Amino acid sequence: MHAGLYKSMCFTAVWFDGFFGSARFDDEYQATHGSLAVGTLWDERDHFDPSVRFRVQMHLPQMSDRYSLFVGKLDPDEYVTELRDDFDTLPRQFGREGDDALLFGLGYSQPGRRGGHFDAGVGMSLDSSAGPYAKGTYRIAVPILARNLLRLRETVFWEHSERLGATTRLDLERLLTERLLARWTGSATFTQETEGVRWFSNLTFYQNLGDGRALSYQLGLTAESDRAVPVTDYGLRVIYRRTIFERDWLFLELRSSVTWPRENLLERREPNIGAGIALEMMFGERKKHESQTTR
Repeated sequence: MHAGLYKSMCFTAVWFDGFFGSARFDDEYQATHGSLAVGTLWDERDHFDPSVRFRVQMHLPQMSDRYSLFVGKLDPDEYVTELRDDFDTLPRQFGREGDDALLFGLGYSQPGRRGGHFDAGVGMSLDSSAGPYAKGTYRIAVPILARNLLRLRETVFWEHSERLGATTRLDLERLLTERLLARWTGSATFTQETEGVRWFSNLTFYQNLGDGRALSYQLGLTAESDRAVPVTDYGLRVIYRRTIFERDWLFLELRSSVTWPRENLLERREPNIGAGIALEMMFGERKKHESQTTR
């Protein structure tokens, strides 16, 4: 019964996570795969922010099925602390602080029982002051009745600038229809170098439009306690994503957003209109795994 509920609930969640290139989907998959995304964000406050992002997870069968190499260009702070968005084709829009950097690391994965899973990794940033890092994550998924799923993820990490820290993330998903999924996410991070707790909360609706097309609608806010302005950013965005040129590994992503950022008491909170466009290419065995998982 437990396995049946888990599979039925995960069918839609896995599809959306894989289709939108979710970082969480990447973390839960061990085989060799990767992605390359080229695009740009624009908003009234920061203007254009071009981005080239890639990530490659390389399976190491000669060493062990549990080990892999990771190479990627992304935000090192978000990757190490796990205080990151599910939509990582483009840089984070709500409360982003750092710049992307080249990361290299070695990962270990240990599947558990009853929906539990542990993984760990060590590595370093090759072109920033972030330096070396080490982290370990345990995640568990618990089905609730037939249409709800609760996910808990706990990460303990050490990083050169933040030192020792921990991130707790909670996802509550509800399958509204076969083509509509709702997900609430709450995540909080505490480190030795932060004065308070950095956290964010999102409410996201995923809609499958069919024919390789999907929409997501998200309300979100980013905050840090013990600051003069605790809530640094909040807003909403819409993301449209579709396959192009009849290739299930090539995606076009369009974004629109409006946020209300404020970093200090002297700054007025005003609407900040934004937009984004990106092309993403996925490669490796990920699509094969996705189809096997949904079956």
